[in-house]
Amino acid sequence: MFLCLLPGVRVSPQQHSGFRFAVPDDRSLTIPFEYSQNLIIIPVRINQSQPMKFVLDTGISSTIITELTGVDTLLLNYAREVRVAGLGTGNSVEAYYSPGNRLMIDHADGLGRGIRQDSTEIFVLASDQFELSKQLGIQVNGLIGSDLFNEFIVEIDPVEKQITFHTRDDFREKRLKKRFTGVPVSISGGKAYIDIVLIQEDGSAVNARLLIDTGASLGLWVAPKADPKIKVPARTVRSLLGQGLNGLISGVNGRVAQLRLGPYTFRKPLVSYPDSSSLGGLLLNRERHGSLGNDILRRFTVIFDYQAGMLYVKPNKWYNAPFSYNRSGMEVEKSFPTVPVYTIYNVIENSPAEKAGLKEGDIIESINFLPAFNLSLDDIYQILHGEEGKNVYLKINREGISRKIKFRLEGKV
Repeated sequence: MFLCLLPGVRVSPQQHSGFRFAVPDDRSLTIPFEYSQNLIIIPVRINQSQPMKFVLDTGISSTIITELTGVDTLLLNYAREVRVAGLGTGNSVEAYYSPGNRLMIDHADGLGRGIRQDSTEIFVLASDQFELSKQLGIQVNGLIGSDLFNEFIVEIDPVEKQITFHTRDDFREKRLKKRFTGVPVSISGGKAYIDIVLIQEDGSAVNARLLIDTGASLGLWVAPKADPKIKVPARTVRSLLGQGLNGLISGVNGRVAQLRLGPYTFRKPLVSYPDSSSLGGLLLNRERHGSLGNDILRRFTVIFDYQAGMLYVKPNKWYNAPFSYNRSGMEVEKSFPTVPVYTIYNVIENSPAEKAGLKEGDIIESINFLPAFNLSLDDIYQILHGEEGKNVYLKINREGISRKIKFRLEGKV
């Protein structure tokens, strides 16, 4: 891989700073995406680079390059080194800030159609903090943020795995209202926030304002420190909730009696409660209690209209799917996207995996008698998200010695 940071380039005022269609006559454009662990992955080119894969993340504003594995050449306008911070238990990290780049999301027809932005600010992480490729098991190069939603009405269909960009002139709002339900959202700092109601174990109601975050694979998380009315359920399970810019995000999962989103009610949904140490200096108060992630959003076809401050939703076939979680207590990664080798990288204390003797660094050779080389990371997690009481049969390799291990999935919440 060759990364060239060019001397600083001043962007002229005439350059279009927002996203637009590459072919001006287009009024609507549909882009297929990959779906892995509830995350949306779209093709992106930067300054005429080869196509790269980026997670669509409405929880951030800008575009972040997390790693360049598999990219031969990338030319970027160089600006300066900066420090950036986010969720996780670590400190801020080093990055390069590069303005004035051209970003392109190509349509699959290969005719030069797509979505483009001629003046994009990009942050390039000096080291891969997110480890997206390892976590998803496919090559991923970064995150593309909510700027993509400012110029278009954006429709996401997780069942068909496609995202459609509409111009406001082409959007038929009256027809939409017959099929979708509108839920107001507020836009602040280029990001969308939605108000929901949580009915807790004791029957008390909490009105929570959540950041809509398509970069979060979980359903939602809330921070008790944001509101004294938020009560962590009596029954919880210790979990690794995700990977933030500053390291691992730890906490507990529990269930509340109900979640109300507009006219829709989810019963016994899973809610995550991050540790305070994982939230760092994140400002949480009545203006933001947490985030709404893709395990909720995937249950709808959703249409974002940032300019009108509306989210339109229509339930899909996953609407009534159970809210599952990893009942094993171990996390698995694929160190090299093109090599089907799966390694345990985290084991929760007192979890079924730890009690069975599993350790970080163990290589999975088979799971439930299925050879690991025939499986994806999503396949493995589907097994680990299984029903309470199900047996999991593992064959692992530890320091060159194969071992057979059996444990039972526990359902503590």
